[in-house]
Amino acid sequence: MKKKTLGLVLAASAVAAMCFGGTAVFAEEGKDVSELVIGELHYSVVEDGGWAQAMHEGVLKACENLGIDTSTNLLTMEEISEEDPALIESAVEELVDNGADIIIGCSTGYASILAELQEEFPEVVFAQQNNDVYDNLVEFQIRGYEGMFQAGYLCALMNEGSNELGFEASMDEASVRTAINAYALGAKYANPDATVQVVWADSWYDLDIESNNAKTLIDSGVKYMGMEASSPAVPQTCEENSAFCVGYNINMQESAPKAVMTSFVWNWAPIFEDIFQKTADGTIDISANYYEGGECSQLAEFNADLVPEDIQAKVLEVRDKIASGEINIYGGELKDDQGNVLVAEGETLSDEDILAQDFFVENVKGGK
Repeated sequence: MKKKTLGLVLAASAVAAMCFGGTAVFAEEGKDVSELVIGELHYSVVEDGGWAQAMHEGVLKACENLGIDTSTNLLTMEEISEEDPALIESAVEELVDNGADIIIGCSTGYASILAELQEEFPEVVFAQQNNDVYDNLVEFQIRGYEGMFQAGYLCALMNEGSNELGFEASMDEASVRTAINAYALGAKYANPDATVQVVWADSWYDLDIESNNAKTLIDSGVKYMGMEASSPAVPQTCEENSAFCVGYNINMQESAPKAVMTSFVWNWAPIFEDIFQKTADGTIDISANYYEGGECSQLAEFNADLVPEDIQAKVLEVRDKIASGEINIYGGELKDDQGNVLVAEGETLSDEDILAQDFFVENVKGGK
């Protein structure tokens, strides 16, 4: 097991925690949030340039905002395989031994194991990236489709004179389909005739395949594309071939400054801040479910060298319309790529169906 500790934990938590019903409560006087010890589990290294890095940066930002010293009170466990229950349990035990008050499972694959371990360590709050499945885990998720809608809208506005957009996708999984569909719906909002050609890596991370897929799209005439991938291969391939993209997970502009117009970024910090503060206050509900949009699902700053100010303003206007409810991304009438009506006029797809998408919207080409 590889362990990366960001500083040594000076002491185990001085205040015992107890569980009453669905709420974890610290001793009567509570605990100053700055004294919390945070543990986090990652399936890869935190500088992976993608998902793990976005999650870790959210933890760091939340700690910074709350005055938690990450050199002493943050324990980071890297390369903890989601498919190895014994390794997960060992990592959790080590975090608990080092005084962790909160343990964050930074990928859905940890959920079932952490739900079992919470019974063994009731003094610890377990927070898990997941979708409201377990009643003893604080689960959190972001409405990523809000930011991806804006990404598709931007690409369609930039793609003047063409209806063809592209999308480099990782795995055929519900969250990826959600990203593709939201991107396509955003493109259609800007241009009713816009279509999105999808190519698949069938991998969460593969530099060669992602690069080849981007080149395939470019060779077919696509100049603007979205992505649901963690490596910098797509942006770099776009830059090498005078094409443009919206990055994913983190701000990818540094990887390809002549190609990345902006990036969809996961802003986990507001969620973590609330979880940390409520844990310290003793008011955390261990069955809580966070499902947030708005500032949590956003685009990074625009690349001013690539995106004109008037288009930037239009994208920001769409962002505000989503926040106000004026734009209902999964509102009807909505059809799939086979022409079937998914959502009738005047109705809205439920959160449950949004999270479990098994369809592609009508302007997606190449869906599985």
